[in-house]
Amino acid sequence: MRITFGDERSLEVNRPVRALSGMLESQSIPGLREMVPTYASLTVLYDPDAVAFQELKSRLEEMAETAMSRKDEENAGRLLRIPVCYQGPYAPDMEYICDYTGLSPREVISLHTQEAYFVFQLGFTPGCPFIGPLQEQLHVPLMQSPRTHTPKGAVAISVGQTVIYPRATPGGMRIVGSTPVQLFQLEHSDLTLFKPGDRVRFAAVDLAEYRDIEARAVKLYDGVEILGHD
Repeated sequence: MRITFGDERSLEVNRPVRALSGMLESQSIPGLREMVPTYASLTVLYDPDAVAFQELKSRLEEMAETAMSRKDEENAGRLLRIPVCYQGPYAPDMEYICDYTGLSPREVISLHTQEAYFVFQLGFTPGCPFIGPLQEQLHVPLMQSPRTHTPKGAVAISVGQTVIYPRATPGGMRIVGSTPVQLFQLEHSDLTLFKPGDRVRFAAVDLAEYRDIEARAVKLYDGVEILGHD
């Protein structure tokens, strides 16, 4: 069952998604098996032998109304500090981003590390966070022809959002930097570093710091600072 709150990528539309997800997590609802929050909707997987469709639908509609009226979810998630190297080979699209936006590399880095962004959803590959919204000054288009190899840890921006690639895959977003931390680990009980509703603050590190963290970042959360709620 899917509950949809809109059709755009915005905090206003995503806020009730996070609120409803939190409400469902805090309650024990028979038959509810899994939730998949996205930018604008929440998909609920349930066992029809444990709860009737109409009963669950009525309950979710009532909770969705409450979620839409909630205003206290902005600071509910964890705040994670993620190290990013914006230099040299780790930022292959920095020149394009600067040419397109008219910003200097220093200004791009300053903007990208300035605010705590939201993790709207996970997708594309396991553990890949879609983070935003980015400041308008950092809005750049997708590549016309996606690259066939985007390296693991690449931090990329396009169409008003940031993603971090948990593994090497093809990709069409503009790489602005790279992080040495792990984003997905089957052996870890959390599986993924990020959860929808988390907030992210990027922290610029130089090449030496990047390599030092890379050598230590073996497990999920290695090299990541959890700042809690601010």
